Amino acid sequence: MPKIFKIVLILLVLTSIISGALAVVAYMGKEREYMKRLLVEDKLAATLKEKGKIEKELDAVTITKEALEVKVTKIQEEADNLSAQIEKEKQKNETILVDVESKKKELEKAKMDLDTEKKEKLSISKRLEEIQLDYDKAKKEVTRLKNEETNLQKKIADLEEKTKSINLDKIVVNTVDANAPAPAYTKPGQPAKFPLQGKVLVVNKDYSFIVTDLGQDKGVQKGMVLEVREGGAVLGKAEIDKVYDTMSSATILAGGRINDMKKGNVVIESR
Repeated sequence: MPKIFKIVLILLVLTSIISGALAVVAYMGKEREYMKRLLVEDKLAATLKEKGKIEKELDAVTITKEALEVKVTKIQEEADNLSAQIEKEKQKNETILVDVESKKKELEKAKMDLDTEKKEKLSISKRLEEIQLDYDKAKKEVTRLKNEETNLQKKIADLEEKTKSINLDKIVVNTVDANAPAPAYTKPGQPAKFPLQGKVLVVNKDYSFIVTDLGQDKGVQKGMVLEVREGGAVLGKAEIDKVYDTMSSATILAGGRINDMKKGNVVIESR
């Protein structure tokens, strides 16, 4: 008995562990699929509702059909019995012949009703098939959305990798604008007496940063904030994150209209 009790106890523990693990897996799966199901939930709900309605109609038609089949069977049996009697007593009872004709008419009518019900059932069956097709399409849509989510996650991961691997040291700019005003500064590595002013050399809209012609030679330091302007309009602000000898890169801060920025825009130190 103790041995059996131990085995039962072990089985109960294993069952509890497996049930808990299955519950956790089911919960995680439901959480991952929750947002996906929302996209097609309305369509599936409408489809299932219509399907239920059609199924109820089909059940009603089936009940009516079965009742008519019972009635037809009963009438057929009565007609057969009357026919047998007619064959024996054709000359004796004309009333029976009238009754038989009446029963035949009733049988024909019942058959016509049955045919009508069969046609209606066929029509409802076709509608049910259409509903089933819509339901299958909805399921395929769910699968497609799952695949799109997987591809989107992969693209986001690739985009993050590309962002990390950007090497601005490869950017070479040899053009110099002779008309650009030279900002006043003391010497490289020291803050300028007046706000630094330069120009945008490159705009990268995919990764939201710009490259300017302000570098270490003009006293630019990491963390400085620049205003990007076009004429008298301020397009946004950018924070310098990398400084080179004759240029620097700056990340566009929140609220900046990077889509409106372009090469040649003026950048001025924000104070």
